[in-house]
Amino acid sequence: MAVVQITYAQEKPEEEKDQSFILIYSPGELWDSSKSPSEQQYFAEHSALLRDLRNKERITIGGRYSDKGLIILKSKDETEAKEIAESDVSVQNKLFKVEIFLLNAFYKGCID
Repeated sequence: MAVVQITYAQEKPEEEKDQSFILIYSPGELWDSSKSPSEQQYFAEHSALLRDLRNKERITIGGRYSDKGLIILKSKDETEAKEIAESDVSVQNKLFKVEIFLLNAFYKGCID
């Protein structure tokens, strides 16, 4: 029996598909706990970057917990994910620290 593989025009070949990375943001040295997030220096620029990434469909999901923020970022590789995270003015100026982890999803559910 022959095996037939069907590929749809919209789908990228497996080797070209983006990987998912977890970015965890925590308060950095510049964070002023007496101010709300929207009052923090560089917070507006951070929000603008995340909005741009959402508009480009690079962020799968994002949320906050405790004093941390989490996004799942689609990227071709870890180098690109790191470049994106480090391009954030709020990270460069230590409002936030960011950690990056490769996400190996074993059950994707509703998130692609």
